[in-house]
Amino acid sequence: MEEIISCCGVVCSGCGYYPETCGGCPAIEGRVFWTEYTGDAVCPIYQCCVTEKMLPHCGLCGELPCGRYDQDDPTKSPEENRADYESQMAILKKLAGRE
Repeated sequence: MEEIISCCGVVCSGCGYYPETCGGCPAIEGRVFWTEYTGDAVCPIYQCCVTEKMLPHCGLCGELPCGRYDQDDPTKSPEENRADYESQMAILKKLAGRE
């Protein structure tokens, strides 16, 4: 299976919600299922990165990491959220060629 990475550094193709519940941000343009719980039409990170700044991923943004990454997944422990964040930053750094 081809690895699909969202603009925020999440490996969509490695997510438990992919592909049945979520087709991955590149395909669904940030209209992820969980926005129904936040009141957003589109993921705020996707909106900023792709729609507003027209970047392929946040690794190319001079503001990374920004406050949009501060929201934790309430279904995960603080340790799991921290690990996810660190993974995202490592992926974005690699995508930007700054390993």
